Amino acid sequence: MIKKVLLILLSVFILEIDAQENVKEIDQYEISLITAGPGNDFFSAFGHSGIRVVDRVNNYDIIFNYGVYDFDAPNFYLNFLKGRPIYSLGINQFENFYRSYVNQSRQIIEQKLNLSEYKKRVLVNKLITNSKEENKDYEYNYFKDNCSTKIGDIFNELLEEEIRNAGINLDNMNSSSFRQLDYQHLAPNSWGALGIDICLGSVIDANITDRDLLVLPYNLKLYFDKLGNSNIKNGDFVETSILFGEYAEYKETSFSPLYVFLILSLIIIVVTFLDYLRITRSIFLDITILLVTGLIGLLLVYLWFFSNHIASAWNYNLLWAIPFNLILLFQLLKKNPNKWIISYLKINVLMLLLMCLHWIVGVQVFNISLISLILALLIRYLYLIKYFSK
Repeated sequence: MIKKVLLILLSVFILEIDAQENVKEIDQYEISLITAGPGNDFFSAFGHSGIRVVDRVNNYDIIFNYGVYDFDAPNFYLNFLKGRPIYSLGINQFENFYRSYVNQSRQIIEQKLNLSEYKKRVLVNKLITNSKEENKDYEYNYFKDNCSTKIGDIFNELLEEEIRNAGINLDNMNSSSFRQLDYQHLAPNSWGALGIDICLGSVIDANITDRDLLVLPYNLKLYFDKLGNSNIKNGDFVETSILFGEYAEYKETSFSPLYVFLILSLIIIVVTFLDYLRITRSIFLDITILLVTGLIGLLLVYLWFFSNHIASAWNYNLLWAIPFNLILLFQLLKKNPNKWIISYLKINVLMLLLMCLHWIVGVQVFNISLISLILALLIRYLYLIKYFSK
């Protein structure tokens, strides 16, 4: 209801201004890019962006942001699993937005933009149009269409000539792939990075464009810093101020995956060594390895082939998380398994070696936590080949 009232009032105000063709242009609007810093959980680790609009004449202060979603919307969770979550452009009172982020102890940065009054009205009109019920929804894509890229696209269109004349580029942001962008906010040795590195494929290791860099809100902020340091408005285009707090990176407090995987790998290696000494086989260990790697493999196959998560394509984690391990699982439960499992295990060894090759030549960057696990799996598979070949 509040959003509808705001839209009606905004539309009326703009129509009134546009109707005054012979009236001297007045400095009615104040436009700012708002950047919120990372939060304390994984889903807020990358920050947030919004456009603040202050109307001095009609005395309102609101923020437009493309990060609105509704858990109660029909099929929200199903669409999320399919890689087709629906997000919306929302309108909020800036005071409410501000208090929400202050309560989370997240930094808030404001960059006031020295736009002409005409371009301010063009921008506000576009935001109002995009906020209408029939226009507000969009299919969210973290790497291509999110709260930050939407805003970047709007300003790139609005300031196309100025940006072209100023020769603005983002070449020195030190990120050549989406995975490296993620590492700007997630330490490689973190559970968040591990989840991304396992579930997303080699497509996020491809070279990216300047536009792709704007997927991160803080990079959008840096982009506007560059605009402010350019010759646009004689270097007086952006006025930056910190409204609250200091920049603080998202940090995980639990044991790192590298530490946990190292312990698990040592367990696999020690048990394998004991099996070697006793000339036996720990069935429980083999069942656990095949079950876990097989289930992870099924998840990766779903994400690649049966969902709209385009970033999950060409995922070579399938070289160690092999879905067919679930078939081998039933064979190893038998007292006398079929001899073909020897050939299958040799293929698994080959897959692990191929994974290492892909890693070395840069086809895909794998999570550093997997190093010890891959070594442990290699040792276990080689032992099983020897054991079943006797």
